[in-house]
Amino acid sequence: MYVPPQFNIADRAWARELIARYPFGLLVTGDAEYPRVSHLPLVARDRDGALWIYGHVARANPHAASIRNESPATLVFEGAHAYVSASWYEEPYETVSTWNYSAVHVCGRLREYDAWEAVKLLTEQIEGNAAGAWDPQRLAASYRDNQLAAIVAFELRAEALYAKAKLSQNRTDADRLRVIDRLASSPEQGDRETARAMADIER
Repeated sequence: MYVPPQFNIADRAWARELIARYPFGLLVTGDAEYPRVSHLPLVARDRDGALWIYGHVARANPHAASIRNESPATLVFEGAHAYVSASWYEEPYETVSTWNYSAVHVCGRLREYDAWEAVKLLTEQIEGNAAGAWDPQRLAASYRDNQLAAIVAFELRAEALYAKAKLSQNRTDADRLRVIDRLASSPEQGDRETARAMADIER
């Protein structure tokens, strides 16, 4: 991912927060004729001083072979994003329109992981502990084992991490406030989330 200095986020906690808020990511590998891409829920954990990502794919998914082969991979997480019209700027015809967004890329090597542990991690992260939350441990053992046999779980240790927040940090304060106001008043949830991300980011 191309990350100009003004959009680079060095804080790993920021990256962790984005992954937790937007856990549905992309698993990308280059071990086929074209890059393989799977859309997956993923969960991040700190272990032994490193960032680890966990997930699973269907056993029939070609990415199962990538996991068994311990292929290099990139996991892509996309945060809030929105179109920004140049018409919102103080000088709209001395610049161009753009797209504001946040993203995290985690690079490393896939490694097979215990499927049951991966399911528990994902469920704990996404379901939470609210009353009535779905609990995989309440499944009948035979049904659970059949389901686990149909997936291949993985872990990936972050060997490289790229965190980017392109949120108008390169604009004037006045222009940033104009963009935040327009996005915050939008009927689209993604626009409003981008406005909040803009307000929260440090310049």
